[in-house]
Amino acid sequence: MVLTKALERLPGAIRLMPLQLEKLPLDECRRLLLEERGSLEGLFDDAIRPALEHSLGRRYCALFGPAIALGLLSWGVAAVALSSDGQALLALAAVPAPFILAVGGMRCQARKVQ
Repeated sequence: MVLTKALERLPGAIRLMPLQLEKLPLDECRRLLLEERGSLEGLFDDAIRPALEHSLGRRYCALFGPAIALGLLSWGVAAVALSSDGQALLALAAVPAPFILAVGGMRCQARKVQ
């Protein structure tokens, strides 16, 4: 539980779970959705949370493919360099999530600057 809360506070962490979004006040959801999409036009109160979930999910999916590709590449390089598939699996496990957090954090910072 402590680890989960610590990970949620990292820059670039993306809230995707509907239960997490349900706990947020509607005004906070509106603010986050406005940051993501730039407009709330045509959305009623009951459509704010699903729209926010969709918007955040799209951002995560855009980062997921490149993160997995980078993880596979790092696994391949580590497998050749270490001559051990078992040790190389650490690269596959350790690369995608930090990549998603790092790139997501940089995008958040870039949005704040603009």
